[in-house]
Amino acid sequence: MKNEKHFIYNGGRFPDPGIGPVTYQQEFFQLELDLESEVFYSLRKENDIRPYSINQCNTEELQSIKKVFESNRNSFFFLFDNERLVGSILLLKNYIQCLCVARNYQRKGYGTKLTKYAVNYAFDKGYNSIELNTLPGNIDAEQLYRKLGFLELQT
Repeated sequence: MKNEKHFIYNGGRFPDPGIGPVTYQQEFFQLELDLESEVFYSLRKENDIRPYSINQCNTEELQSIKKVFESNRNSFFFLFDNERLVGSILLLKNYIQCLCVARNYQRKGYGTKLTKYAVNYAFDKGYNSIELNTLPGNIDAEQLYRKLGFLELQT
């Protein structure tokens, strides 16, 4: 997408973030769609990414999303507070595809902890750097990644 910002992190492992996320399970599919729909609706609308609410994808698109989730189940991490989904992070090799934290849990350090967890996981798998893109207008994400030591690469 035009005007995405590309970030890279190569600062090494973080101290243990102190969380115990679980990996993707089929029963998390709708929870994740609902979470992403809630959190990213405004950004998707601002950037004219349709459908604005990801859980309104057509059947074919939903099957494609499900396939990505399933094929990356071991690096798709979910954090719960009792039964409520706090957040998730999807790591594709050394690329953070998506970090999502429920609105009620934002600005409480969960995004930082999930990111640190994913970075450590990737380094444990032998990667030396982590990359990601942010959508135009996602200032909160940019600030989070910069705070953690990610550097913006000029394209």
